[in-house]
Amino acid sequence: MHLRIGGPAFWGCTGLVCLTGFVIAGTAGRTATTTSSKSVITWLFTAAPRYDSRAWLENGERFPGGATIQVVSASGRRALVEGFTATADPDLSFDAVRVLFAGKQRANDPWRIWEVPLAGGVPRVVSNGEGDCYRPFYLPQNQIVYTRRTAAGSQIEVAPLDGGKPERLTFAPGHFLTADVLRDGRVLFETEHSYGGARAAREIMTVYPDGTGVESIRCDHGADRYEPREIASGDIVFAQGGKLQRFTSALAHETPVTVAAAGEIAGPVAESEPGNLIFAARANAKALFRIAALPAGVHRPGMNELQPVLVAPRTAPRRFPSALLATRTAGNLLCLNVATSRDAILGKTIRSVRVYTQDGTGKPALLGTQAVEKDGSFFVQLPGDRPLRLEALDGAGRVVSAERNWWWMRTAEQRVCVGCHAGPERAPENAVPEVLLRKDVPVPMLKPVAEQRSRQN
Repeated sequence: MHLRIGGPAFWGCTGLVCLTGFVIAGTAGRTATTTSSKSVITWLFTAAPRYDSRAWLENGERFPGGATIQVVSASGRRALVEGFTATADPDLSFDAVRVLFAGKQRANDPWRIWEVPLAGGVPRVVSNGEGDCYRPFYLPQNQIVYTRRTAAGSQIEVAPLDGGKPERLTFAPGHFLTADVLRDGRVLFETEHSYGGARAAREIMTVYPDGTGVESIRCDHGADRYEPREIASGDIVFAQGGKLQRFTSALAHETPVTVAAAGEIAGPVAESEPGNLIFAARANAKALFRIAALPAGVHRPGMNELQPVLVAPRTAPRRFPSALLATRTAGNLLCLNVATSRDAILGKTIRSVRVYTQDGTGKPALLGTQAVEKDGSFFVQLPGDRPLRLEALDGAGRVVSAERNWWWMRTAEQRVCVGCHAGPERAPENAVPEVLLRKDVPVPMLKPVAEQRSRQN
């Protein structure tokens, strides 16, 4: 399907001949001029007989029947690579010359990250180590980011494109799935988010490519959000219940994207030009996903069409200068006012916070309890690269609000939060927090309380 958001659309039909002679501009300064040459490559997409967008939440296969990346040009279509049991998750290099993808050469092989010239050639393997690797994206400075799945769950890693030791970005239990790289350099990803129900929802979050600054795009949790992608306007467009929604920077809540097509939509979206969205859709659960922007001759019986990628050069995201130090083992967290929250239940009743990590068996382990100042501020030092979770307590020690999900801090990370579940629409007050007026050294909370007592005895 294709959809125009704002302004006149040039897209007049689904044939590739309609693109000849037009200038196409896309996300993050993508620009490309098509020509009348019949050999011009215009789209990549994944063809698969079956697709389960939620399978990664249970360590399952998103493409249980296999998949094949297709290259579409004015002269027809072809497989990106030959001799693979499965290929999926294409991402185009910034100069539009090479393609990253997830692939399995044999049915029993794990998924690996590969790179191949778009024009054709011998693919080379990029990832190594145990488990399955998939959903790769190019980063600046000759790096890539992707998801690694093992029996314990899935995590996000960054690795050199020419091979080498990967660096982990996520340090909480559960499942994570790479989704995009934003123009500002952050990695967009999906994660499972528990709200107390039997079925986990997917939530959209960001993290810098050194694992710092992890946060939700929005704090109005509860809906199942998946397959996000940044578009040319800077908005994040994602799927929810088979419909398209968007996050706009000026709004603290999601807004719907009106689509003429009926049925279910599968992300992620692509753009043929700014605001002209291309996506897969199907009429009902028994139908196949189709990308209507592709020529009619491209469609194959029994195959879903997913993950459209426009072939065009694009500007690389901003580089992120990491300040992490290998010699440090902890991070500092400064909260300006724990009472600043989008949850009315918090009010002004918070008197202390309790911080947990996980022990070796995955059970919560108390790191300690810290009183907050009269203005709601506190300053603590927490272990790096470990799961973390906070509870807010009233004067009687009762839990007023508690996080259900785990987050983390990197070693040497310096983090400041406005409040407790404050949301992106709230800015800090122009005042020095009282905790820093009293003492500018964070309170260490580095070892579980039970471990401290054991050493004392």
